[in-house]
Amino acid sequence: MKAKPAIDSVEHLIKTHKLNKRSQKRKIVMMSPSQEVFCQRVAHDWSTMKHIIFVCARYEGIDSRFEHYMKEKYSKHFIKVSLGQFVTLGGEFPAMVMTESVVRLIPGVIKEEASWKNESYSLEYNMTNIEHPQYTKPEDVYGYKVPEILLSGHHKNIEKWKKENMGKVSL
Repeated sequence: MKAKPAIDSVEHLIKTHKLNKRSQKRKIVMMSPSQEVFCQRVAHDWSTMKHIIFVCARYEGIDSRFEHYMKEKYSKHFIKVSLGQFVTLGGEFPAMVMTESVVRLIPGVIKEEASWKNESYSLEYNMTNIEHPQYTKPEDVYGYKVPEILLSGHHKNIEKWKKENMGKVSL
């Protein structure tokens, strides 16, 4: 991707949306398979941002002058991020995954706050995988049964069971 159109696009967004250069509540994110890896902690950090501009290239990426320009002009806001150690045809799908991960953490997007506060990777549990085994109906599937405690209706004991079984999910 050519540097000038990419730079002009970002500058247009900043000007059009009157994004103050000093505002700490924005990010310019360049998708790159070779840099910092996106994780839930980053999603939490970004969920406080007012604006996130994703710059997604195809195939071989963006002319290096784009990165130099962004680092020089927007050093506090510019970051290169990867979704993982693999390569896609472009950065659009990884950016969509990141967007969904961030947006769901914005207050009000998911009605029940507990749905995202007490999930697999939670700040409350220092980003440790707190996933516990999940069960649905029926109670018996080919001889595999739901633990009795989960059928008891005793919420305190169920919560205790969940905490005791955190991180015990396996393939």
